[in-house]
Amino acid sequence: MNGFRKSFKFGTDVGVLNWFPKHMNSGIKQMQAKLRTVDCILEVHDARIPMSGRNPNLARQLVGGKPHILVMNKSDLISHSKKTIIQNFFEKSKLVNRVIFTNCKNDRDPGIRKLVPMMQELIQNSSRYHRSHIREYHAMIIGIPNVGKSSLINMLRSKHLKKGRAVKVGPSAGVTKCVHEKVKISENPIIFLFDTPGILQPRVSTVTSGMKLAACANLPDAQVGVINIADFVLYTLNKSKDLTYVEQIGLDVPTDCIVTVLSNICTRRNFISACRSSETNLLEPKPDLSLAAEHFLKAFRQGQYGKIILDDLDAEIQTTNNFEGSNRIGDIVNFQLNTALSI
Repeated sequence: MNGFRKSFKFGTDVGVLNWFPKHMNSGIKQMQAKLRTVDCILEVHDARIPMSGRNPNLARQLVGGKPHILVMNKSDLISHSKKTIIQNFFEKSKLVNRVIFTNCKNDRDPGIRKLVPMMQELIQNSSRYHRSHIREYHAMIIGIPNVGKSSLINMLRSKHLKKGRAVKVGPSAGVTKCVHEKVKISENPIIFLFDTPGILQPRVSTVTSGMKLAACANLPDAQVGVINIADFVLYTLNKSKDLTYVEQIGLDVPTDCIVTVLSNICTRRNFISACRSSETNLLEPKPDLSLAAEHFLKAFRQGQYGKIILDDLDAEIQTTNNFEGSNRIGDIVNFQLNTALSI
């Protein structure tokens, strides 16, 4: 596809990619206050951005010597081969005790079934110190916004206790704004989970990293702009040669122009809005590009354009190999924080 973009240029103020509202700062303090009663940390993350989207600073602040399970949620949206690569990466880095892949929309998901026994095993083999005499286990769920933390609690509660939803969930970032009281999710063993707000880094390292978060709905669409996000998704699909979108939206050939994509969606879906003309002051029908962008993003986020991972895993494997045989975990964490992953 000659002539297509080789890099993505963000046409708006990049400051909109830095989203750290007040509830995130207060949320960190609330989480730290609960740590004495926590036996295990579940870090939930979006499997489509396994490296670039995580907030390692948050894990370093909260984990300490506690068992740390990295839950890669929405794993139904990536291929099995990618799961193997991700698993190997984190096993070599030794940044977490275990990695598990889940799909919180499927109550028969193997990862959902394995999670409680895995927590029980790690907690029983850890030093609980002042909590060693307490029979019930407490775990805290952490992660960035909109990765399925609350959904995971509800699914585990339904799976093991046959009870309904305990915490509120939503399709956009920022639904959970404080640390909730513990929620029981298992009777044997007795396990309670603390639901927590999603916490981002105050500043994204690169525009690309920020746009990956936006593409996966970890930032509010209104914050970044749906057309900007749709343009980044189009750029990503073309660069990775995932061209299912061409047939899905009725194009003849791939295109690098987001206006062409959105205009075609408007035509096929009859997404028309009335806008007042500056010349005649009359209402005139015009394509609703924003509505088309929402439609395009929804299809991407649901996996209708294929099983797509946004991080460059080959670059991560090479980096891991460079650190092999070293105990400089801090160096690896800093790499994750500061390295720009191009796609």
